[in-house]
Amino acid sequence: MRKNLEILDKIYNLRYKSGKVHLFYSINKLVGRFGNVISLDKIYVSKEYLSYLSEKLFQDKNRIISFFGGNNKFVRLSLVQEFIQDFGRDIAQEIKDDFLELKQKNSSIFKATKERMLVLKENENEDMTNEDVVLIQSYLSNWKNLQDKIKYFIPEEFYDKKNNYFYTSLLSYVKFLEKLNPDYESGIKYLQAIN
Repeated sequence: MRKNLEILDKIYNLRYKSGKVHLFYSINKLVGRFGNVISLDKIYVSKEYLSYLSEKLFQDKNRIISFFGGNNKFVRLSLVQEFIQDFGRDIAQEIKDDFLELKQKNSSIFKATKERMLVLKENENEDMTNEDVVLIQSYLSNWKNLQDKIKYFIPEEFYDKKNNYFYTSLLSYVKFLEKLNPDYESGIKYLQAIN
């Protein structure tokens, strides 16, 4: 199938910039500090994210959040830990594992995506294959999942506050990802159109 070099450049730019800041590694390193360096008392998580995590862990999106009433859209993580440990689970570890899945997926396709895109960009006569579309789409979807996960995780009420280093750092990644959204949108629309 015919390739669009302008769009491929945008996708490559997104992948290059994300790699330059070690995006997946850096975010996992930050999340990895839960419970060790960063006290669970200092972390508030959105009920939206907890609902997603509850469905993932218990196949019931209300299992965790049903314990927390009130009008707040967020919960202190130390309170979630008190509840979830009754099920033999550690909330900090569950969140670390959740983010780690995206990092592992990224690691499995990051190099292959780069190498294949370089070949496509440098060889005028080389057309894209279905495998190329699947590979690049997989990279872009995983990239978008990371952005969405951070946004779900941080309560909206905390977006304009400098509560602590953890939130400030995560929000800086949100801003970084948002700047690359136009490249993501162009890439994903193009891949959907040719697939």
